[in-house]
Amino acid sequence: MGIWCENRPLGHTTPQQCSVLSALLLNANQVVPMENMVRALWGENPTDSARNAVQGYVSKLRRILAPFPDSEIATSPQGYVLRTDKERIDLHRFRRLVDLARNADAVRASELLGEALELWHGPPLSGVAGQWLPSTAGAYLEEERLSALEEHAAAVLEAGRARDTIRELTSLVVEHPLRERAASLLMTALHRSGRRGDALTVFRDTRRHLVQELGVEPGSILRDTHQEVLSDRAHRPQGSVTPLPDAVR
Repeated sequence: MGIWCENRPLGHTTPQQCSVLSALLLNANQVVPMENMVRALWGENPTDSARNAVQGYVSKLRRILAPFPDSEIATSPQGYVLRTDKERIDLHRFRRLVDLARNADAVRASELLGEALELWHGPPLSGVAGQWLPSTAGAYLEEERLSALEEHAAAVLEAGRARDTIRELTSLVVEHPLRERAASLLMTALHRSGRRGDALTVFRDTRRHLVQELGVEPGSILRDTHQEVLSDRAHRPQGSVTPLPDAVR
């Protein structure tokens, strides 16, 4: 979390300043109430000087933003608003690229999603003070990133490059063993690459995690992919272009 100009960080931002900046960036061009700024820093137990402290952090951020005349933190009766072009903000650029990918063909979608994912640098909201922002906004930001990873893998698969996505999907499944769509995509990638046995192993491992940790059996997306692998359907040699079955979209 920070402010960059031509790949150089501008100024030194403390965790407290990062919290204020994060609240403004997440709601760019919208007023962020002072109460939310205070909550982002101190949760439900603010200090007596909380409002004055927020004003001080905003003042320092304004100085850091000075090189960007088209970006400013303005004061409103309710709080503050960051007025800027959203294309300057990685999160909003990421979301725009993901939206564009939804209406693109598989090859172009894989390119757009790859570009979007390159905008991520570490966990969302790392370096901020307090737990309120990570516990509220952090969860849905991480879900956006993981969903984009799955969409990217699906696009690469649909473009006929199954082997190219195995490593990415393997890492995703290892880190998030309860994500059934990721496991389904990995099974499809392995199957299309001629690794039917490894695909079945992914199903068994994922089912074990689901049963042991959540007490549930795999859902339809994983069961359907399992049946395709068992019956050896949808297997295509590397390089062929075949639409994904509905179960793994």
